[in-house]
Amino acid sequence: MNVYGYSTLQETAADAGAWGKWSLARLNAYSFGLAGFVLAMDTVVLPILVLDVAPEAAKNTLLGMLGLAGMLAAAMVQVPVGWASDRTRSRLGRRLPYMLWACVCIPVALIALATPLTYGSLLVVWLFIQINSGIAYSPYLASIRELVPTSRMGVAASIKTLLEALGGASILFVAALMVGHYSRPDNAWWLWATLGMFAAAILCTAAISSTTIYRRMRETGGAATAAFHRAAMAFPETTSMARLHPDLPWFVASRAAFLAAVVIFTTYGLFFLRDKVQVENPAQALGVAIIGIGGMLIMTTYPSGWLSDRVGRKPVLAVGTAAALASTIAMMWVSTYVLAVVVASVIGGAVGIILTTHWALANDLGTPGREAQHMGVVNLGTLIGAAGAKAIGPLPDLVSVWFGPGFGYTALLGASALLFMIGGLLLLKVRVEHPAMIAAPESGDD
Repeated sequence: MNVYGYSTLQETAADAGAWGKWSLARLNAYSFGLAGFVLAMDTVVLPILVLDVAPEAAKNTLLGMLGLAGMLAAAMVQVPVGWASDRTRSRLGRRLPYMLWACVCIPVALIALATPLTYGSLLVVWLFIQINSGIAYSPYLASIRELVPTSRMGVAASIKTLLEALGGASILFVAALMVGHYSRPDNAWWLWATLGMFAAAILCTAAISSTTIYRRMRETGGAATAAFHRAAMAFPETTSMARLHPDLPWFVASRAAFLAAVVIFTTYGLFFLRDKVQVENPAQALGVAIIGIGGMLIMTTYPSGWLSDRVGRKPVLAVGTAAALASTIAMMWVSTYVLAVVVASVIGGAVGIILTTHWALANDLGTPGREAQHMGVVNLGTLIGAAGAKAIGPLPDLVSVWFGPGFGYTALLGASALLFMIGGLLLLKVRVEHPAMIAAPESGDD
């Protein structure tokens, strides 16, 4: 291992071949459940719960405060939990105890959400859920960094992005149908059913990922098994542990810029269709548009991850960034719904490239022995970007007042385009080795 923590262990064809597509899907299953749960809670369940406890005139403000507080809680716990996970001694290794803890705590908290609440108790329960989601997430991502060979990290990242998109779409769709029937007191059981579905999704996907992690770390041999037994028996903290990657701050800033640019679209897309494109039913129109946007995102995830394993992360990221920048600028002149869907679908495809390849690069920069702490720092960029996108909300309203209707969304799209550009330029400061080129079979699985 060199001074920056790059692994000098030689990968073999067997290491890469052992991680076929289905093995990587099982490893990333938890991403499906957690991403779907969080997206469905943010989009349909929390707004409904806020309506139960908040005055009509304050519902948007109180919902925004709830979401921002949850993000801050998750951000605060990521790095210290990662630090603790890297130093944990356990028969289950360094990562699984944290995942199992969250799988107990989150379903218990969901039971509390189904009971009559005040705004204060809703806030407390949501903070508890977000904290425990953060407790599980960094160690879980660190286990992927430990197990998957560098030569398969791009494919692993593409499958993770794909499962997150599928989980978000499917769980959100089912939750919207179920919670749409909810009302107190006669139809409160629909809320119980929705929250029970969330608990089942988290428990099932966590079980699949946990058993895959445990079996691979315990039985396959090599560096992963050595790390598992080191964690199970003794992992003494020393002053000579490798530092985190020196260019990590540039990468985290890049991630925050990219995520802010992406979340701007998901947050304000409905208002853009209503006010700028002037569709009659913006909610229904957005639902139809998501089919094209999500379809293009899903189509680009695997090819971009596969390609980045062969030519490197930065060239593929440059293509995705250029496509996102150009299509975002083109969206400023969109005047019809069909054209808006076409351009937004191109943006969706570009975002699929960016999210997949950027996440593979995050794993490339990880430091052996400090994987969870590294992932905790990386996730700060994700949360900061998402929070920044929500905080930019006053911009279109102010610009519309100063320059007239329509210009507000031009300013919003301009901010998004600028953030895509900043995210790409910041990567120029990040030094990373080219992924290992290993002639390994891709269809290997167990």
